[in-house]
Amino acid sequence: MKKINTLLISTILCTTLSAKEEESHSHIGDNNIKINYETLDFSNSKKKEDGKRYGVELDHEDENQHIQFYYENTKTNTTNIVPKDLDVNKYTFRYEYKITPEDKIILLYAHIEDNIMKETDGGDIYGLGYNINDFYITQYFSDYSNFDVYQTDVKYNIKYKFETFGFKTTFIGKYIHLKDKDSNNFSRKAKTEYFTAGIKLHTHYNGYHLGAGAYFGDRMFAVMKDGFQVQHHAMEFKESYMVGVGHSLGKNMTAHLRYSHHKAKEVPISNDDVKVENISLDFIYKF
Repeated sequence: MKKINTLLISTILCTTLSAKEEESHSHIGDNNIKINYETLDFSNSKKKEDGKRYGVELDHEDENQHIQFYYENTKTNTTNIVPKDLDVNKYTFRYEYKITPEDKIILLYAHIEDNIMKETDGGDIYGLGYNINDFYITQYFSDYSNFDVYQTDVKYNIKYKFETFGFKTTFIGKYIHLKDKDSNNFSRKAKTEYFTAGIKLHTHYNGYHLGAGAYFGDRMFAVMKDGFQVQHHAMEFKESYMVGVGHSLGKNMTAHLRYSHHKAKEVPISNDDVKVENISLDFIYKF
């Protein structure tokens, strides 16, 4: 317990000196619809070859509330040792309510449908967060059939605004604890505790958005992207690197292109040196 408290306190102290970039831009008074398409490519994996992901998000923000609903479907071609290809559906609902102009509460719920991984099929993820000015803390609880995952995220945002462009830096700390991991073969070889740190950079100028980021430190069954991504397979991610560019295509349309590279380990079969490459393209229409 002393070690856990030290990690959490260290995370808070580090992030108060650093910064955070939100996953989406504020658009008070507007509604957004986002459509995204992604490709996945696995190297040295004994279970997965490649895949495609499709998603759609509805997003409303006003002076007091921010409501987001996201649906995605991922189809992954598997190797011969897996009986069939993967087909995963995920549903995510995120709600923010502004208590005062400086602080707000955040609620999240996500549900997973997986046609192969029965240990996490039907999993429910709950999130409760608090934001004051540029400091965020969120507690996630992932409820799976045989085990549970507790995750604490701490983030802090520093913004630099100039006459013609803006700049953000994000430092992120994630602490993950697995409960009852030894109850099944799916999670038995996982660690009980994980800690990972991340950094993101973002700038915008003359209609362009540029971003980069990295995560260091092992993580497993992690909630990512402010709750809009859940890594529910038994893969232990070790490093992640991301770059992206966005551009306004008009008054109401924006496009983003992103590339990410991950190093991971397939835990149940102890298959190390797995690499995952992800390319994503999304279009956001404001109305």
